[in-house]
Amino acid sequence: MPETDADMSQVVPLGIEELLAHSRLAAESGQHRLGAKQAESVLVDNGATLLQQASARELLTLHRLRLGDYQASVEQGLLALEYFTANGDLLAQSNVHCTLALAFSDIALNETALHHVLGAIEAARACGNPVAEFWALSRSSLVHGAMGDAVRSVELGKQALALAATLHDPETSFVALNNLGDTYLTMARATLARDEDASQPFSDGLELTREAVGLAQRQGNTFHEAIARTNLVSMLIGLGQHDEAREHGRQGKELCRVHGYRSLEIDIDSQLAELVRADGRCDEATAMMEAQLADPDVDDEPALLAKLHRSLFEMHKAGGRFDRALAHYERWHAVTRRMTMQTAGLQAQMLINTLEIEQARHEVEKSQLEVRVERLRAEELDDQANTDPLTRLSNRRALDRELPWMMGLAQKGTQPLCAAMIDFDHFKTVNDHHGHATGDQVLTTLASMLRAITRSTDLAVRVGGEEFLLVFADTSLADATAACERLVASVRDYEWQSLAPGLACTVSAGVAALEPHETVSAWLSRADAALYEAKRRGRDRVHAAGTDVAVIT
Repeated sequence: MPETDADMSQVVPLGIEELLAHSRLAAESGQHRLGAKQAESVLVDNGATLLQQASARELLTLHRLRLGDYQASVEQGLLALEYFTANGDLLAQSNVHCTLALAFSDIALNETALHHVLGAIEAARACGNPVAEFWALSRSSLVHGAMGDAVRSVELGKQALALAATLHDPETSFVALNNLGDTYLTMARATLARDEDASQPFSDGLELTREAVGLAQRQGNTFHEAIARTNLVSMLIGLGQHDEAREHGRQGKELCRVHGYRSLEIDIDSQLAELVRADGRCDEATAMMEAQLADPDVDDEPALLAKLHRSLFEMHKAGGRFDRALAHYERWHAVTRRMTMQTAGLQAQMLINTLEIEQARHEVEKSQLEVRVERLRAEELDDQANTDPLTRLSNRRALDRELPWMMGLAQKGTQPLCAAMIDFDHFKTVNDHHGHATGDQVLTTLASMLRAITRSTDLAVRVGGEEFLLVFADTSLADATAACERLVASVRDYEWQSLAPGLACTVSAGVAALEPHETVSAWLSRADAALYEAKRRGRDRVHAAGTDVAVIT
């Protein structure tokens, strides 16, 4: 029904979910001004979640479309679609695509509309929702019809009708019948424009529209009945069945008058005038059309204005009233030119808005990517700063960062912490006899062995040259010594000759357990002293600080 200022005054403070629910009900009842106000209230509420904001935008897409504000409709729709796509809500994506398809189709941006109907169908089928698929097929039929592809439009309309039959839903059943009937009506008018026989599409559409009228009557839906009767009158006029067309026009006009469907009533008045003209009563038809032009409500119907002026031009010309014919001819073209300019302006503005939204989205994505790149670069630089480039073990800088934390954790939890200093025996001879490249291979091989005997909680460090440090977390002196013994044995038994003929390598190790309240330097000095004791006692062995016997494995 028409909306009044009283509708707006009925808005009372509501919670966010209540506002959304009321806005949905307003959409179903055609109260789009009220529904838009409720959805906009959600958007300005700082407590609204991102999902609630997206739901409000979805509703605004439809409300603004029905109010003729295509620019706002598309802007809100694209923002809602971005959220639903990012969050994988396929059903919501399909619904928004359908509404955007209508918006773009209404202003003849058919390629863009086609993109959205394809998105609507794909999302509906992906989520397995037959109702969403029905609406997507219906919108697709409409868009193809607007593009002049009547055959494809009818094919899609029939698919929607077949799907509606499985849903057992009154609304989808009516929409399927009425929309396919309207598709045939469009096809018939295009056929007449080519001076071809249009009786078949008129007849096909008539059968469907009669069924739509009957269904609307059984459902008690007067608005649907009025819509279907306007289509029915057009088809009956096309088939020359004027008496029946006049009766349906009269019934439709009465429905519109009683229930306040002013826009539909204006359309029916125009149809009745065309009927009078078709009966040859041109003076009466002229008077009816002139009376319509005097109705201020017609100013809001530019397509009807153009139609009336064209009909009056033709009738005055045929009656020899050339001055009046010329006046209507000029008004007809002025209205047509204004409509064309308005459409072109809307098209340009909507394309600009679409590009701006896309650009803004790309800028956000670019910024997010730059942040990720910077984080990765920082991580890479940190890794480089704390990693030995040859062995890929931690370096002294990493040791300075990690060791105090490990010591604090050990002392706080009274967990044992052991350090093992490890050094190659006679490493200089490796470089002298086999070359520095082989020496580097020996070092990287030992690094792999060190990783094999340490855990994620331990620390393996190259402290310089051929000297390494292992820090064993929550490990007793005996267990740390045993681990080093396995390492020493592994180094001794390794097939070093695979790196260079005659190559043999051994290591020595010194182990020390952290004492209560001991400093880092004192602790590592004891581990280093234990290493030199192992060297002094013959190398290729482990010595534990505080013991008298070096371990030979």
